[in-house]
Amino acid sequence: ELACAAGSFAGFGRFAGKCIVDRATGSADQAAFRTLADLAPDKWTADHRMRGLAAIYVRLYDDVDTYPSGIPNITADIEGKNDILDPRTGSRGYTSNAALCVADYMAHPTFGLGAGIGADDGISTADLIASANVCDEIVPAVGGGSEPRYSCDGVASLADSPQAIIQAMLTAMAGTCAYAGGQWSILAGYYRAPSVTLAEDDVREGGLKLTTRQSRSQNFNAVRGTFISPENDWVVDDFPPYVSAVYVAEDGGEVTYSDITLPFTISASAAQRLAKIELERQRRQQTIELAGKLGCWRVGVGDNVMLSYARWGFAAKPFEVAGLSLDLGAGEGGAQILPLLALRETSPLVYDWSASEGQIYAAAPRTTLPRAFDIAAPGQPSVAESLYQARPGEGVKVLAQVSWARSPSPFVAQYQVEGARNGAPFGLLGRTDATTFDVRDISPGRWQFRVKAVSQTGVSSPWATSAQIEILGLSAPPGPVTGVTLQAAGGLAVLKWTQQPDLDVRIGGAIEIRHSQASAPSWLNSGSLAIVPGITALAVVDLLPGSYVLRAIDSMGTLGPETIIAASGAQVLPFTAGTTLQEDDEFSGAKAGVIVESGALRLNAAGDFDSIPDFDAVPNLDAFDGVVAIGTYTFATGFNFGSVKNVRLRRVIVHSVLGILDEFDTRPGTIDDWPFFDGAGGSEVDVVVECRITTDDPAGSPVWGPWGRVDNTEVTARGVQARAVLTTRDVGFTPAVEELRLIAQEAA
Repeated sequence: ELACAAGSFAGFGRFAGKCIVDRATGSADQAAFRTLADLAPDKWTADHRMRGLAAIYVRLYDDVDTYPSGIPNITADIEGKNDILDPRTGSRGYTSNAALCVADYMAHPTFGLGAGIGADDGISTADLIASANVCDEIVPAVGGGSEPRYSCDGVASLADSPQAIIQAMLTAMAGTCAYAGGQWSILAGYYRAPSVTLAEDDVREGGLKLTTRQSRSQNFNAVRGTFISPENDWVVDDFPPYVSAVYVAEDGGEVTYSDITLPFTISASAAQRLAKIELERQRRQQTIELAGKLGCWRVGVGDNVMLSYARWGFAAKPFEVAGLSLDLGAGEGGAQILPLLALRETSPLVYDWSASEGQIYAAAPRTTLPRAFDIAAPGQPSVAESLYQARPGEGVKVLAQVSWARSPSPFVAQYQVEGARNGAPFGLLGRTDATTFDVRDISPGRWQFRVKAVSQTGVSSPWATSAQIEILGLSAPPGPVTGVTLQAAGGLAVLKWTQQPDLDVRIGGAIEIRHSQASAPSWLNSGSLAIVPGITALAVVDLLPGSYVLRAIDSMGTLGPETIIAASGAQVLPFTAGTTLQEDDEFSGAKAGVIVESGALRLNAAGDFDSIPDFDAVPNLDAFDGVVAIGTYTFATGFNFGSVKNVRLRRVIVHSVLGILDEFDTRPGTIDDWPFFDGAGGSEVDVVVECRITTDDPAGSPVWGPWGRVDNTEVTARGVQARAVLTTRDVGFTPAVEELRLIAQEAA
């Protein structure tokens, strides 16, 4: 986490100002840690120089956001040993040259083998120099650039045996280490041109055994494995596999892998080169056991030799000496110790490399180890509003579901959700390990939500904030009544519709049905017929010509949009043309709370003339203080059928709405802002016709029945009286009745 530069410095990034780091490289003249001596002079002085020792000093400042899990583990990237001998120059210093690193470990008297470089019983200097030169060769790297052919970078555990450590280090250069003639030969992986040719004269009688191919179980055509990745904080990672399309085709198209481990390789490109060498070595499958004569002692393990053997068609075919052992046999002059060679087919192509053969590490599938302190933010929250009923019998409540995309960080334990209403500060709503959060019984208003991810150690991500959203709650208008159908049955209309999806209509709401005989029917020029519970999907009303207007009403009284269905009013049973009581135009009957103005019947003004405080401030004296809530108009005449008859009474009402307080010149805003040009928006007015009947002579002293509503009603009566009842829910609006009639018809 803290890359050290020379001397003391404060942390950077999220550690800025939260730590102090100092280092010593082990030089003979280094000074004591100045910062430590300043902060703790009683424990550390200028004499504590630690000459010859490498060390770091770290001081951490207590901060829960920077160190949520307490004191962290401190690690450091180091170059390592800085006194490695290079026999090419005689100098010592730091190097990652693989051959020199292996030689340095083998030469160590305590931890290695004590095999000195150039010693009679130590390491061959000539072979070491040749291998060191090969390691320093520059080769193209995958993805561009170049790098040394072989580099040794890693850490050895002294708990392992020297043999295991040497074998692990040799993997970094595809090399071998052979002991012959009292000396060690360190051989890097490269093609050594053969200097010895073996022929039939070098082989004892019957001394050649050839194996042409390995078994299928031991064969492979691709190599994969692990290396140490500096891009992933020096942890073991997969390098891109090396696959040979040619060898896959030879094996029938099936890819078979061999797995290798490269604990001292930190370059993905170098790992692929080593994988290619491993594959090419294995695909040279001819092996020979050669019982040689004394002249074969001139070759050693790791050497390449030419073999000519006409019987098998070998003409200077290259082989690598993979093993050399002693064989007690009979030779010229008696018993002799003779060489027994294990040869393996080889080729210069084994070590040949082109960067185009490799696969770029960054694009290859590999283990990605994200940083535990870099927690990525979740996706931007979105909000969906809905209604719910907590328990049967309870009212409807509002739920806002906040949802977001999961943070890509694998360390996330939970998400913290906060909300702000109408510009107030954000407040905690709750925490969850899911990617949705339900805010129940939420208040309406302008809301904004934000979410952050929190890791297992308490580290938080940046906030992800939603756009501002209006939570309407129960004030949201319900949807339209859909799927409306009408069936006539006698004098009745059976209306059916799809059950309302809005919960606050089904619970505590209603469906209101009105009727209009206007040429352009609407809620404003219709009269009420019925109100049924919102949970229902059927109503039976009187059959009337014109149009039925339906609207849903939620539990708060908010109306949904209109749904209109037309009806002819025709029925199977025929009726006569009948007689009509027509009140429109004159409206000469008795009036209570109503007046006639401009040929229309409307509610009378509610204001008291004597109570007007300022005449100049009143725009309309006739409508001062609005209108009365209810008024009655009694028809000027009634029906006298001469005898008791069975008749059908059908009313005819055509009205509009007049906004008496909404003067054209006093409206705010512009004309484009007005929802209704005629000023009737939001009005709730109604007009119904009521009748009472008698079987007595209406011209005498009859006994009248009670008043009852009439839409399309069949009665048995001799006389009928009628009246219209005008109502409004807003004193600023009045119905204006243009047509008011009652028709009496007998069955034909």
